[in-house]
Amino acid sequence: MRRVALVIGAAALVLMFALLIAAVVVTGNGEVSPSNRAFNEIPQDLIPLYQAASDTCEGMDWTLLAAVHRTETSFGRGTAVSSAGALGPMQFMPATWATYGVDGDGDGNIASDDVVDAVFGAANYLCANGAGDPTRLRAAVFNYNHSLDYVDEVLSIAASYGSVQVVSTTATRASGKSALSNPRILLSEAARSDIKKRIVDGRILSVLDLISRRFTIAVSVLKSGHSPYVSNTTNLSNHYFGRAVDIYAVNGQAVSPFSSDAYGLTSWLTQLPPGLSPSEIGSPFSGILFPGAFTDAAHKDHIHVGFD
Repeated sequence: MRRVALVIGAAALVLMFALLIAAVVVTGNGEVSPSNRAFNEIPQDLIPLYQAASDTCEGMDWTLLAAVHRTETSFGRGTAVSSAGALGPMQFMPATWATYGVDGDGDGNIASDDVVDAVFGAANYLCANGAGDPTRLRAAVFNYNHSLDYVDEVLSIAASYGSVQVVSTTATRASGKSALSNPRILLSEAARSDIKKRIVDGRILSVLDLISRRFTIAVSVLKSGHSPYVSNTTNLSNHYFGRAVDIYAVNGQAVSPFSSDAYGLTSWLTQLPPGLSPSEIGSPFSGILFPGAFTDAAHKDHIHVGFD
């Protein structure tokens, strides 16, 4: 964990936000940029703060800090004391703050009621509990607040705040070799064989690569082993053409109607840009606002991503 002093005033934060807007247009490395919801909900000067704090923890997205801040105090600043005695914008118990507090703004004080210190302290605390590792993310958030409902809410909000931006589909087209060697993509033998045979659409490989930057996933089927047809129809499935993938676990958690990580991934898929935006997203979840989203009895235990 490296601690970075952030000497920054309100005017500088606004300037950073202006620069961020320009950078969001294209970020060819697939970094997580603010979604429309993030721009609409989060105060303008806070996004650069979350990003700077998250940079102190490899693998942790800034959206997690934003979601915690929103859930704890609705982006509040300054003094706030809960009925349990938690303090400041990010709601630290005094003993926890004494261990994990950070002088984020470099003023010589480590103050839980200073929003910069508080956000950097939250990044420190979450990182120390594994938030940079997708397989430990849920445990890290649970450690912040011992409530499964809290974990589900924070991770759902975090997923909705992020949007992957890319330059073009060709510039970011992933290779089969990268998918085969990616430790965050767990492939069945049939799926691994399909990739080796080069019968998988490049858009699927690119989406798998982008997913793996936020989630660890387990893939059951690409082409081989799936019926040629869409369930209960005589229409050829996108699986038949190597243009679909079924994901049965997210961050080590089996996909089900009760899986918050699977819901987070499903929501995140709706944010992909043109060229990588799927034609189909099948999942256990109703109410996903996306033209190709659907749920039915055949998709209660996996997430289906397909391209026409």
